[in-house]
Amino acid sequence: MARRRVLSAAAKLAAQRLKLEFGSLGKLRTSGGEFEFSVPAPVGSRAGHLIAFSNGDDLWVRFAPPRLCYSVDDADEMLSIMRQLIADQVVFKVVMKGTAWLETTLVRPPHKIKAQPGQRVRLVSWSGNFDN
Repeated sequence: MARRRVLSAAAKLAAQRLKLEFGSLGKLRTSGGEFEFSVPAPVGSRAGHLIAFSNGDDLWVRFAPPRLCYSVDDADEMLSIMRQLIADQVVFKVVMKGTAWLETTLVRPPHKIKAQPGQRVRLVSWSGNFDN
């Protein structure tokens, strides 16, 4: 099956809106019918980059480290989540059991970490101010 070379309607709209709102902060790349928009994190942050990307009609927001990825419903939610991440209004929360990934979600800081026995919880914020 041939890979799509044109952005889906949802991806095209999201890419256009990202470029309008955050264009001066980051870089937009398209390839093989997908887009990736990347904004470098502040110095001292473990986030690396804030990245919005498409996979067909699916839209995602993530930080550069592994397992820090969040699915969004549409361009409106994508922009909202990105604004909240950049403002440190939400942070990524990752739950691991040993080396096995259990879940990733977004939480509002400051967030009380409650790990079950044998689990490890990690918070990663845009600024680094709410990391653990």
